[in-house]
Amino acid sequence: METINFDTKTVGEIVAHNPKAASVFRKLNIDFCCGGNKSFTEECKKKKQDPAEIWEEIELLSKTGDKSLDFNNLKLDFLIDYIYQVHHQFLYKNLPEIRYFVEKVCTKHKDKYAYLTELATVYTILEEDLLGHLPKEENVIFPYGKSLVTASEEHAQVAPPFFRTVKNPISMMNSEHEEAGELLFRLREITNNYTPPVDACNSHIVMLSKLEELDTDLTQHVHLENNILFPKLAALEMEIMTH
Repeated sequence: METINFDTKTVGEIVAHNPKAASVFRKLNIDFCCGGNKSFTEECKKKKQDPAEIWEEIELLSKTGDKSLDFNNLKLDFLIDYIYQVHHQFLYKNLPEIRYFVEKVCTKHKDKYAYLTELATVYTILEEDLLGHLPKEENVIFPYGKSLVTASEEHAQVAPPFFRTVKNPISMMNSEHEEAGELLFRLREITNNYTPPVDACNSHIVMLSKLEELDTDLTQHVHLENNILFPKLAALEMEIMTH
């Protein structure tokens, strides 16, 4: 990873530059997706961590293991396809299965574990929000984003969209991402970071494991959109409109 001055960077910019930083931030419970526009230095201090030491850990991690996909330098149409094929499809496939386990465990054990009633409520809201959210991206932002890429490659203009500028639907998506982020944060809180009770049955353990997978995938999903795709689409639109 090239040397950059971490004092001036946000956590979102750091993960966009080096995806492996995400695992360090997750360990410290630093939000790099919805809250990605916050100062790296300030967020470290809030967690009572030395920013220089955390930065060393991130740099060390970036030199080891398999190289992650360099999302920051992917072509935007490829990035759109990646988000749809990997992250949207993950949700379509996994949400019904997670709901099955949430309902099963809550029905059977809500009297024994007080947190299950709230967990079922929070999960239901999150699932409904996501299933309403995904089609907006797939039917509005993604096709328009691809038309911007084509226009840029062909040095052509793009027809003005009904939403006037991509910044308008992006603003709505960011707001919905923030709501989803708050729901995830609450799930982490009430499950003690998805830690099963000592006497939890297998279904209970599976439910928490699947919720943790959802958390990890959704956090990466929102990061790719908020910190990479959306700012680049807004910049590309501006570039095309001003030529």
